[in-house]
Amino acid sequence: MAYLSLALFIVTSVTLVYSFLFPFEAGHPLQGSWFFLIMITSPIGLLLALTGLPKEPKKAPMVVVWASIGHGLLMLFLVLYMTLGYLIFGV
Repeated sequence: MAYLSLALFIVTSVTLVYSFLFPFEAGHPLQGSWFFLIMITSPIGLLLALTGLPKEPKKAPMVVVWASIGHGLLMLFLVLYMTLGYLIFGV
């Protein structure tokens, strides 16, 4: 489960970076795909990563740690983008 969570994180991150480096034209079907992926896959990925935790927390594999941190940062980015980006930068 943790590997699936890490794969979701990688796909979402690559889509996010690609859409910021090469923005889609207005009306393109993939225009808001990064927003959709963060809203849908990050909570699911975080739950998948946390279900992959072993009984002893000191022996958590690095895949679980990176997937949990990655999905948490994506959700934090989305909240900051929607608040600071809209209020301060007018994005």
